[in-house]
Amino acid sequence: MASPRLLAESEITTSNLDELFREAFFKTSLDKDGDLIVQSDGPRVIVTVDQQKKLVKFMAVYGLREEAALEPKLALVNRMNDEIIYVRFSVPRDDILVADYFLLFQEGIPAFQLVSSLRLFARVVPAAIRACDQEDLVE
Repeated sequence: MASPRLLAESEITTSNLDELFREAFFKTSLDKDGDLIVQSDGPRVIVTVDQQKKLVKFMAVYGLREEAALEPKLALVNRMNDEIIYVRFSVPRDDILVADYFLLFQEGIPAFQLVSSLRLFARVVPAAIRACDQEDLVE
């Protein structure tokens, strides 16, 4: 049995993650800021690496109905944060919902954990929106 592929701290780079997610059959690209965009079966996931803090960040951004008041949007975020453990939700602007998750890679991380964490993130976020957005605030 083959031993799991372990990525050392120094190997956690945007280009190496791009290669890893392509090997796992995801479509990837880089945005104008150099961030990695991974197209999952659910949302487009923005993947960034913070070498100083040893964190990989998965983030998905959704639009919110502009005509809706801020209070129901904040209530939605509070409900999702209360009911969903894996992902953090926020409303940084009236018209944007952000979902994010941070994965520590200090002293290295198995490649499988990176890929499976991305897959879980991509399933949890839309499921949380479907379960919690009774007012149809998310576009």
